[in-house]
Amino acid sequence: MDSREMVASLCVNLPEDILKKKWAGDMNAAMQAIDERLTQDLPRMLRARLAVEKERLRRLPLQYPWNHAEAFEKLRELVPDVTMEEFERCEAQGLVDFIYLNGERRYFIRFHKALCRLPYFLKKADELRPESPYLDPLIAQVKRQGRLKKHITIEASIAAARNAFVPGEYRAWLPFALEEAQQSHVKVEETNATLLADGSAPARTAFRQWQAESVEDRFRIRYSYDSEIIYADPRNASAPASPLYPSARPLSAEDLAEDGTFIRFTPLLRSLAEEISAGAVTQVEKAWRCYEYVTTKIKYAYVRQYFQIDDIGEYCALNGKGDCGLQAILFINLCRILGVPARWQSGLSISEDGAGSHDWAQFYLDGWGWLFADPSFGGSAWRSGATERWQYYFGNLDPMRMAANRSFMPELTPAMAALRVDPYDSQTGELERVGAGMPFVGRELDEEADVVQVEG
Repeated sequence: MDSREMVASLCVNLPEDILKKKWAGDMNAAMQAIDERLTQDLPRMLRARLAVEKERLRRLPLQYPWNHAEAFEKLRELVPDVTMEEFERCEAQGLVDFIYLNGERRYFIRFHKALCRLPYFLKKADELRPESPYLDPLIAQVKRQGRLKKHITIEASIAAARNAFVPGEYRAWLPFALEEAQQSHVKVEETNATLLADGSAPARTAFRQWQAESVEDRFRIRYSYDSEIIYADPRNASAPASPLYPSARPLSAEDLAEDGTFIRFTPLLRSLAEEISAGAVTQVEKAWRCYEYVTTKIKYAYVRQYFQIDDIGEYCALNGKGDCGLQAILFINLCRILGVPARWQSGLSISEDGAGSHDWAQFYLDGWGWLFADPSFGGSAWRSGATERWQYYFGNLDPMRMAANRSFMPELTPAMAALRVDPYDSQTGELERVGAGMPFVGRELDEEADVVQVEG
């Protein structure tokens, strides 16, 4: 049973006795129940679901390090005058992620970083402003010139952390730029990779396999590419004579289909799509209603690893919150249900501070061809009152991106033997020691921050 089959089984519910033990915080009892169940004759998919749950239980406590008092202090580091009453009100509203662990409530490692970005706290700190000194000039240039190109160089590396390093044979993957609609002239400037995936790979990676005797022996890559955005205003302008991005991958039946654990036309999502599209006739109107819903009704929140979420396709709609990837998946789901082709793209977003993992979507309109939507950036603009920037991210991106993945849950080149740290996306890299059997998780990995140079 391979890791991809195990991850695909996450659309199956856990047996309720195991689920009760897990969410009661008795991880050891849940693990023992799984081991007992795995001795029985089970359907193949349920066996895969139980096997993958053992790894989820191993990883889950690492993401919830703080008790109640520690969590409040973490929030106070970012919002000094926050009160306990405000903290507990946010928790009651479902805005604070926690689990129970051995009878104690434990809080998600990044909950405070999302909470302090909510309009309530930004207003409290007098920091809720519609202007973005970084994005607004870029967007103005795109709109004024009709297009904007940047030449970008990125340097990245990965290794085992010092406290986890053991001499031996290692295999590692680092993402780098696809040849994609908005990206061209990709050039690897320097690397110690032993294999480079080609530009059409679903997840483009550089791969290295080597005998490491020292933790200083890092896997590195330095590459450059052109990123160009062509302005689209599908709500107010007629479709052009030819698609804006002629090199984009062609439309396929997969762009309207259900797909595994994350694009599922569930009753909730079908009902939601019907509700928000009432009266919409054209593709543009339907796609806009999907974008409008996600950007105005879904609160941005850092979430635990997608690997720990049972139904990532429904998560945003069910919980009213999600990060960039979950918002993009909800947008794709709703579009496809309404007959608008949509698909995934992800990699890095580049800011004045460096680069960080980011996800967004593409959608297809007759005449226009493939366009972009970034519900996360759009939602941030809407919450801050930046209407023009909110509307811009329906149809467009800024050029400060690196797209490394053109599908969700893609295979790496070559396939990884162990269960990946992130089985769904490839943005920061993966590492395994041959024969170890366990992936490197969290603080066991040493991922150097991406170094970025921009020209143009």
